[in-house]
Amino acid sequence: MPLCLLLVLGCTEYNVGEKDDVGPGDTDTATPLPEGEPDLSVSPTGLEEVVCTTTEQVITLSNVGDADLTITGLTLSGDGWSFGSIDPLPWTLAPTEAVDVPVTGTLGTAELVVESDDPDTPSWTVSLEATADTVPWVVITSPADGTIIDPGADVTLVAEVGDTEDAAEALSVTWTSDTDGALGTASVDPAGYATLTWPDTPRTEGDQTLQVTVEDTCGGQSGDELTLCQQAGYVVDELDLSAWHFEGDAQWDTTNDWLQLTSAGTYLVGTAFKTDELVDGGSVEITFLFYIGDGSGADGLSLTVIDKDRMTTFLGGTGCGIGYGGDASCTGGPALPGWSLEVDTYDNGSVDPTPDDHLTFTFDGDVDDWAAWATLPEMEDTGWHELTVVVADPHLTVAVDGTTYIDEDVSGGSLAFEGYVGFTAGTGSATNLHLIDSLEVTEYTCEE
Repeated sequence: MPLCLLLVLGCTEYNVGEKDDVGPGDTDTATPLPEGEPDLSVSPTGLEEVVCTTTEQVITLSNVGDADLTITGLTLSGDGWSFGSIDPLPWTLAPTEAVDVPVTGTLGTAELVVESDDPDTPSWTVSLEATADTVPWVVITSPADGTIIDPGADVTLVAEVGDTEDAAEALSVTWTSDTDGALGTASVDPAGYATLTWPDTPRTEGDQTLQVTVEDTCGGQSGDELTLCQQAGYVVDELDLSAWHFEGDAQWDTTNDWLQLTSAGTYLVGTAFKTDELVDGGSVEITFLFYIGDGSGADGLSLTVIDKDRMTTFLGGTGCGIGYGGDASCTGGPALPGWSLEVDTYDNGSVDPTPDDHLTFTFDGDVDDWAAWATLPEMEDTGWHELTVVVADPHLTVAVDGTTYIDEDVSGGSLAFEGYVGFTAGTGSATNLHLIDSLEVTEYTCEE
């Protein structure tokens, strides 16, 4: 007990302030003050540990009393806990002295009993509990299962993760594909979301399974997965000249990064085909920007998918053939095998279905035998226009600037062939620039 309390008790018990008189020759026989007492302190008084495999902990025994303390017994009972290296008992601790008792926990609950000569608490019980670390959890939030990805599109992969013991930032998240292998590791934000951008190249076309795995600081793991499908195709923003075949006046404009099919001159023809990629002519979507203008008004351009097995040249007829056509009095051909969608801005009389700007869809370059056609508003000198063609044999859909002009089944030729995507254009006695930009080709390898 504290020294000041001992002094008060001594003064009261032994009446230090009212001592009897002592005569000459007498001896002072007053009783001496009692000695202090030991006092055991234990820290911590209990342990609750989450462990990966084992945990190493220390129980500190301290003498906070005024006399020597003797530790006479240490007993561990229960499961999953054991002593570290300790000296044989008994131990004697002087006032203010302390000793550490190392303990090792795996999994289980036990009690450490400390026995000593502390008069107030001769026996201390310390509870010890070690529980296994729980594995983290993860859920993919984007993209949705079954997503179909267009070519040229980056994919944002997002997973929500969490763990009972670890902070979100301490978790590690990895993404893999069963076809493309490791995609990367994503850090986790404080809200518990891990985000990774999956670029469009390289990315294998067709079905594949993505798996996300989260790992905590103990090595515990869990995962989630989804299936998606990558459409075949490509996007052309910057031209790889080695992948294209040019004929006539066609060239890549390196200053503006677009395809020029013809300059604004007379009696020109130009074609350009991407020859490093094949598409299915009966199952494809093609989107691009085109510009026709800055001249006196001729002739038009075409999107052509040329049949690789029947072709003999990349350059079709001049005049009304505008680089792809033949089999008509207004062009000498040759006609390119496959199919062509023409944006015609010049009236060739009976060869055309209308004197207005128009679309025609033809097989095998037969410019005056249209499988489908539609009138267009003015296309010359009105800026860039977006054109989208969807071929799903036998159906054809064509939209210009967001308006659908053709939406019907077509017949009169074959759409089921492998071919190269390309563009053609031509001028006659009248002139125009014919330009192409921002080509996107999607081949439908995935079922919608």
